[in-house]
Amino acid sequence: MLPKEPAMQLLLNFAKRLAAATVVVWCVSLAANLPAEEAGPSVVRAKNVIIMVADGAGFNTWRATSMYRGQLGNEIYDKPGWVHLAVATYPLSTSTKPEGKDKQNENLVYSPQKAWDPDKGYAWLRSSATDSAAAATAMATGIKTYNNAINWDDLDRPLTGKTLPEIAHQLGKSAGVVTSVQWSHATPAGFGGAHNRERDNYAEIAQEMLAAPYLQVIMGAGHPEYDTNGRRKSGAPTDKDCRYVGGLAAWQSLTAGKHPAGWTLIQTKEEFEKLTQGSTPAKVVGTAQVATTLQQARGGILGIVVRDEPFATPFNDNVPTLATMALGAINVLDDNPQGFYLMIEGGAVDWANHANQLHRMIEEQSDFLAAVEAVVQWIEKNSSWDQTLLILTADHECGLLWGPDSNKTPFAAIRDQGPGKMPAARYNATGHTNSLVPLYARGAGAELFRKLIRGKDSHAAEVWGISGEFVDNTDIFRVARAVLTGQNLAP
Repeated sequence: MLPKEPAMQLLLNFAKRLAAATVVVWCVSLAANLPAEEAGPSVVRAKNVIIMVADGAGFNTWRATSMYRGQLGNEIYDKPGWVHLAVATYPLSTSTKPEGKDKQNENLVYSPQKAWDPDKGYAWLRSSATDSAAAATAMATGIKTYNNAINWDDLDRPLTGKTLPEIAHQLGKSAGVVTSVQWSHATPAGFGGAHNRERDNYAEIAQEMLAAPYLQVIMGAGHPEYDTNGRRKSGAPTDKDCRYVGGLAAWQSLTAGKHPAGWTLIQTKEEFEKLTQGSTPAKVVGTAQVATTLQQARGGILGIVVRDEPFATPFNDNVPTLATMALGAINVLDDNPQGFYLMIEGGAVDWANHANQLHRMIEEQSDFLAAVEAVVQWIEKNSSWDQTLLILTADHECGLLWGPDSNKTPFAAIRDQGPGKMPAARYNATGHTNSLVPLYARGAGAELFRKLIRGKDSHAAEVWGISGEFVDNTDIFRVARAVLTGQNLAP
């Protein structure tokens, strides 16, 4: 028997029930296809996600550079609105090849007690560190792996489809990577979505990046026809010379403008500067006219010995700054109305710390910070903090940089000697360490990091004047993915 209500009302009520049932079925179906941590309502979504990595820059690298700049406590990321945390960077294992276990080596997991031990802390920090490949993989996929792996897991499988640029592409966004070192090096390769079991397979990695449908911008050094001082080398480049750009055949196709993926190659400083304004090609691979790094590896002019002080040696004048490259990359990527994902690396900070070059480290970190300032200005002028998430971090610490007496008194503080003066400091390693590194985030979804706190390091809080709360490097992926997709984080 039909209810006693007008026919039109009956039809309306039936339509409402049908629509509600359809929505429920759709939501259940969608949730069933999402990982458990994502099966929740949309909370925040970013049009753009920009991750900036100062390679090898622990807290003391950031602090020493700010001391030299006279900006300690007053850098752009110290302003209101920024989330300040630390990041644990340990890898799955310190093996350089897949072990087939896919099990976390518990001795590597960050421990404040081990890290600050006055007798054994240095040794543990040096022996339990990640490399840039495993760190980039963790931040680009959310998966811990062995040292040497580029988006490759410990079960010897490529992490296909799981990287941030691949996810951005699936969402209709553009993607790119920028670095101050060779563009097929570990960090740009990892954040650029390459997949390789061995980070040193540069030609293979470069070829995959060039063929990837999800990259619209690739920029860095590694030019096969120039030396570290930005001077043209004699003779034609060999296949070995071209390994960082995909090999001789790939380089010839790029220079001829005939690469099958449709890349436009730019090389000169003027071309990079022009790219920052106006219309742009759809896809740009920028290879600056220098061999390994934009500036860090440069030598003295005509063999003249120059003081080991920041900015004392004349710069290579034929290459762009990291800030110019960053703005050029954004100008290409922001043509997509759906938004973009971009990683910008100050890669040579790590090179300077490996070489224990405090003066070059300050130069490289200063160049990185200038790029940060340029990106912030772009966000505030051309986008907004409601549309864009900006994350600043490092992949690991390098050099175990502490105060001048830190060889006698472990963890003795660096001494600030005033603006424009080298801080009093010394290195206690030439390699990477397992120390905490900074994370500064602002914009759409930045507060999500506060939901992912893994622990608190009270000693770090005291020494560096921070909260001491830290997340894991895989959490950078989790937050970036959450705001790209608009999905909630796990409780």
